Amino acid sequence: MTATHIDILAIDDDKFIQKVIIKSLQSDTITIRTANDGELGIEEATHKVPDIILLDVEMPGINGYEVCDRLRNIEVTKEVPIVFLSSHSSLRERMQGYEVGGDDYLVKPFEKENLIARVQILVKYHNERQELREQYELANKNALTAMTGSSELGLAIRFMEKSLAFTNINDLAQGLFESTDQFNIDCCMMITDNNHKALWYSSESTTISPLEKELIEMCDKESRFVDFSSRTIVNFPRASLLVKNMPLEDLESYGRIKDLLPILISAVNSKISSLDTQEALTSQSEHLLDSFKMIKGSLYQLGMTLVNNREVSAATMNKLVQDLNYDFLRMGLEEDQETYLLTRIDSAIEEAGIEMDAGREIRSSLTLILHNLNGVVAKQTELFNAFTESLATEAAEQSGDMDDNIELF
Repeated sequence: MTATHIDILAIDDDKFIQKVIIKSLQSDTITIRTANDGELGIEEATHKVPDIILLDVEMPGINGYEVCDRLRNIEVTKEVPIVFLSSHSSLRERMQGYEVGGDDYLVKPFEKENLIARVQILVKYHNERQELREQYELANKNALTAMTGSSELGLAIRFMEKSLAFTNINDLAQGLFESTDQFNIDCCMMITDNNHKALWYSSESTTISPLEKELIEMCDKESRFVDFSSRTIVNFPRASLLVKNMPLEDLESYGRIKDLLPILISAVNSKISSLDTQEALTSQSEHLLDSFKMIKGSLYQLGMTLVNNREVSAATMNKLVQDLNYDFLRMGLEEDQETYLLTRIDSAIEEAGIEMDAGREIRSSLTLILHNLNGVVAKQTELFNAFTESLATEAAEQSGDMDDNIELF
């Protein structure tokens, strides 16, 4: 498939649908070819391999599922993206389409914009898949086989130990796929983060097809397992895993893997909740520590203000008394008048002193509160640092253990 021109083959016995497809997609960069039934479609696809195939499900002769199955077994067409066109939209029909190798599923009648969008998605999906597959195959040749000699149960237990060291969801997903690679199974997974957003991961380092996403999203989350042919979906509240190639030819291996998958996904599910809780506790501790520091600073400023105000008031009253004594000498007041005024002034000074003494008590109380807050802040800081250091130490220890080639059984 090239970025400059796209060749699309529409296999559909309905002439009206053919016209709709041609009218919707035909352009300078898109060529539309048509075939009226499955046999003619296979012949046309193998004669000149298209970039995308739009395939009707219900046709005379062989149906769309049979056509897709045959195309996937022909070397030249096995990688061509196939979009099923059907008037049925149930999960079962989608599963059947995915089982035979479909990449997307479009329900009739469809809007022109929807068809164009699906084609554009598949163009991008196909190009990314080819590029990433080449990169993956190159990297896979140089990859070391992790945990050689461990049994399958040992691998599962080892993953549960390793999961303690993961500090984010991306590392957790990659750690899971390191374990599933040892079982020789290809998987893709949906994880729901704490904002209810779906995060997608693939064990093959390739993009996930639209139909794979729909199968996982539409699957009954109340069912732990959903099996169809060699595919199995394992559901937990925060994580759903789609296994694409369960070993049906080896029932003993199939049974062991199916027993171990819930252990692995349960560990993933628990770790996701643990990461959310850890993030919330860390954030809460930081906010609490900041609040304590702010309160401590405010109380300190308040105490200093009280002390300064008392000193200023005392100095002002002392100056007032000195000024009045000087003024009395100049005013030539009678003795009884001077005695009266001095008595009033003494009373006012005494009342002010009482009020300032109350301020001293307030300051003493604030000092005690400030002392207690200093202790709380110091303890909170100690706990926060101990918590973060323990996480770092735990991650380092687990990382070191992961490098050891230990046989568990």
